[in-house]
Amino acid sequence: MAITRIGVREHALEGLSDTGPLLRELHRGLDLFSVSPTARRLCQEQLDGLLGGKRAGAVGGAEIRVTIVDETHIVEARTRARALAVELGFGRTDQVKIATVVSELARNIYHYARTGQIRVIRSDAPRRGIVVEASDDGPGIADVELILSGSYRSRTGLGLGLIGCRNLMDEFAIDTAPGEGTRVRASMYR
Repeated sequence: MAITRIGVREHALEGLSDTGPLLRELHRGLDLFSVSPTARRLCQEQLDGLLGGKRAGAVGGAEIRVTIVDETHIVEARTRARALAVELGFGRTDQVKIATVVSELARNIYHYARTGQIRVIRSDAPRRGIVVEASDDGPGIADVELILSGSYRSRTGLGLGLIGCRNLMDEFAIDTAPGEGTRVRASMYR
C-alpha cells in the first residue's frame, strides 16, 4: 500500500483535523510510487477511504467497481474480488470460486463486448455474502438457453464459462438479448 511506503499508518489518521498538508504529501507519494494508471487509481481509492474515516474495501458497505477495458482490468477485478472475499470471511475454496467467476465474467466482457463493468458487493440481506454483477452494452447473447443447457460449443473456447459461473455460485441470473448487452448477477452466501 503506497500509504505505508511513505510512512503514514491508519492509526495516525485518527483524530486528524487539518488534512491539507497530509493530502499534499500523500499525493506526492502517489506520484513517486504509482507507476501505472491502475496502481495510481487503486492508491487514490485507498487514500479516499482512509481520509473518509474508513479503510478502503472495509467490510462495512464494501463495494468494488472495475471498468473492463483491457486485459489488466480482468486481473484487477479478480484480485480485488478475492481480497473482498477474504475480508468478508469466506474460506479459501469460496475465495477461489468468487475470483474465478469474476475473472470469467470480466474475460467475457473483454472478449465479446470490449468494455463493461464488474461490481462486487457485500450482501447482508437476505443473507450475508457477496454479489458479483457484470454488465456490458455489447452484442448480447443470442443462444443463452443453449449455452446454459451445456449443449453449446464455442468456436473460441469450450463454451463452459457461464455454466461454470452458474455452478460455482449459490444464485445466478442472466439478462441478455441480441443487440441489448448482457447483465449477470451471481451471489454466494456464507
